[in-house]
Amino acid sequence: MIGIVVINYRSEEKTIGFVKNELSKISSPNAVVIVDNGSTSQSKERLLEAFKGWPLQHVFVVPSSENLGFAKGNNLGAEVAVNQFDPDVLLFANNDISLTSGDVVDKMASKLLSIPEAGALGPDVVGLDGKRQSPEPFISFWDRHVWLYWSNLFMSRSKKEKAFGMDYASKAEEGFHYRVSGSFFMVKTQDWKACGGMDPNTFLYSEEMILSERLSRIGKKVYFYPSVKVVHEHGSTTRKYYDEVRIRMMKFNSECYYYKTYIGTPSWQIAVARLTYSLKRLFGR
Repeated sequence: MIGIVVINYRSEEKTIGFVKNELSKISSPNAVVIVDNGSTSQSKERLLEAFKGWPLQHVFVVPSSENLGFAKGNNLGAEVAVNQFDPDVLLFANNDISLTSGDVVDKMASKLLSIPEAGALGPDVVGLDGKRQSPEPFISFWDRHVWLYWSNLFMSRSKKEKAFGMDYASKAEEGFHYRVSGSFFMVKTQDWKACGGMDPNTFLYSEEMILSERLSRIGKKVYFYPSVKVVHEHGSTTRKYYDEVRIRMMKFNSECYYYKTYIGTPSWQIAVARLTYSLKRLFGR
């Protein structure tokens, strides 16, 4: 059994289309839990109405009047899926994903369950431009938020790409990597429960890196499985409700939390990064 968690936030038509057009391709037994973040009576009714006539045991709508964000929303959906269906694996999916073939999810589940060391697995996620969005290596806080910016003063783009692994995803091969895209990935249910799921102290961003760290604490790793592919319309919902400045700030703050809490990055480095971030905003870079 595959438990599937989908977050909806003011995008009912996209969520309904995703479940009916994409998730309906899955042949393995599955159950879908839709977490309606920032739920209203209209959004809840629209979602419930859309799935009348579908097997009710297969599609659950869980309303939350509060916009819980990514981590809390997925934790809530996973809790419902585990309690109601006891699935072997949990699939977390954005509603802006397209499956390139009908057996993507079935192959992901089979592969994940066949690898004892793997706690999570992600497919080849590509954008509308055809470029890979996953996987990524571990990058230190200093490199990501300080050195990368200041290297613009004296380092060519080609040298930066090599030094900071900016072309890592395009060259990645099947196997264990630090993180995979959070837009569409799968976790063994037993490992999800053992590691405690996602960190509820984040709202958006850094959840994949945090989950990698949480899984590593129980001796599990993240596996990249490029034999199957999905297409991701990146940021289609986020950019609809947040401007670019707000998105960058949320991402930066989430990463500061991740690095300080899980990696042990010292406060002085974070202070330098905040100054660097202010300069980036001032000069528009």
